[in-house]
Amino acid sequence: MANLVRTIRQRDLLYLFIGSVIGSGIFLTPGLILRQVHDSVGLSILVWIVGGVLSLLGALTYAELAAANPEAGGLYCYIRDGFGALLAFLYGWCLFLVIASGTIAALARAFTQYLNEIVRLTPLESRVASIAMIAVVTVVNIWGTRESSNLQNVTTFIKAGLVFVLSAALLSVGHHGSDLASAVGTDLRGFSLLSSFGLAMISVLWAYEGWQFGTYSAGEVVEPERAFPRAFLLGSLLLVALYLIAVIAYLIALGPQAAAGSDAIAATAAKAVLGKWAGKLVAATILISVFSSTRFLRNG
Repeated sequence: MANLVRTIRQRDLLYLFIGSVIGSGIFLTPGLILRQVHDSVGLSILVWIVGGVLSLLGALTYAELAAANPEAGGLYCYIRDGFGALLAFLYGWCLFLVIASGTIAALARAFTQYLNEIVRLTPLESRVASIAMIAVVTVVNIWGTRESSNLQNVTTFIKAGLVFVLSAALLSVGHHGSDLASAVGTDLRGFSLLSSFGLAMISVLWAYEGWQFGTYSAGEVVEPERAFPRAFLLGSLLLVALYLIAVIAYLIALGPQAAAGSDAIAATAAKAVLGKWAGKLVAATILISVFSSTRFLRNG
């Protein structure tokens, strides 16, 4: 089998790592997580930190596997080498027919839902927009790995930058910082504490999920033995820092009680502090985020 051209650099891999993780989770789940730990700000922050540490350990494990076996295919290759060709074959077809395809369809639907927040669409226009988005991503990926990677870099930089700018604005304008100290503690004890913490971890790990997809491009990475450990380590640390800043910004903008009551906390915080127009900014950010995530799944 012919070798793929190694054109993805360490910087590209870092953008790929971050871009495949940041989806809609950080915009939606912080309020749910706060409710799951009974409105305890301290436990909520701890859940985000522990989830980040677990994701870091998982990412470093995959980085080691990708560095040791820099072959295109990611998890397929690891299952094949560890458990045999049959299980790898079954996983590959499940990925093609259900896992990746279903995720792409769901992301395309989410894309049109957030696009509808900016421009009103009819049901037919929404379906056309979903198909068009998938078509654009497909064309870019067919165009070439370098071009696809460049698009990934741009969209990741934009969406990560918008999350940071929004967080900075909420931190500077929010007026509920003094309310956080009184909500740090918790009345949960024993099994109730463990069960609430574990339930919240499910949502947090979903928000951190996606770093494993970077290994599917191992066959196209320049110096994978060096690039994967460095990119996955730095990417994990940057994501934990960005997520913690965003969660604290939401809390300062809304206060613990209002934040816990929101299922779309980024939009709620932006509207409360910056005005109604900011809701469209959040919708645009999620649009870019969803598009970026779809681009990689289509490539993988």
